[in-house]
Amino acid sequence: MIGNDIVDLEFAKRNSRWQEQRFLNKLFTIEEQDFIRSDDQQFQSIWRLWTMKESVYKITSRAEGKIRFNPTDFKCIVLDSNQGHVIYKNHSIATATTTNLNFVQTTACLNPQWISKMFQCSSLDYPTQHSESVQQAIKAYAAYKNVVDKSVAVIKNSRGIPQFYMNGHLQPEQLSLTHHGLYGAFAISVTES
Repeated sequence: MIGNDIVDLEFAKRNSRWQEQRFLNKLFTIEEQDFIRSDDQQFQSIWRLWTMKESVYKITSRAEGKIRFNPTDFKCIVLDSNQGHVIYKNHSIATATTTNLNFVQTTACLNPQWISKMFQCSSLDYPTQHSESVQQAIKAYAAYKNVVDKSVAVIKNSRGIPQFYMNGHLQPEQLSLTHHGLYGAFAISVTES
């Protein structure tokens, strides 16, 4: 199982209420709020914890079907500048986070092997961003499978989860797509060879 999330930091700064206590109370536990307050990069910490929660939510909703997303049910533990864990229903799921001046991106995966890529989108238009995310994922998946791009498709299942098909056949590798502001990312859980 795999999930990922990305936040465009400039877009979030302009379009969120990240400085309001009510916003923090709704999304983060007391311990997480203490972590945010103690960090000299509070803004980035907020979005790191958010992307960790969202990434693990994508895994749990894939496993359990649609579940109500209550952010405080997902408890983040930051181990270092990249690694962390999210605890949900007594299960610990590892996360890996990339933070730079433009975005925060987290991948959560139950399998230690995955492919991921972050990229800049050409537009703020949602359909364009989605199409670019799918095309980036197809290109990476085709390279991983050593096939031509045209033989790979991404089709959402009845629950809206994107899945890889190759020559019309469902593939075992799982895909997670995300985009926000001007940035997008994908993550693919690869099978061990």
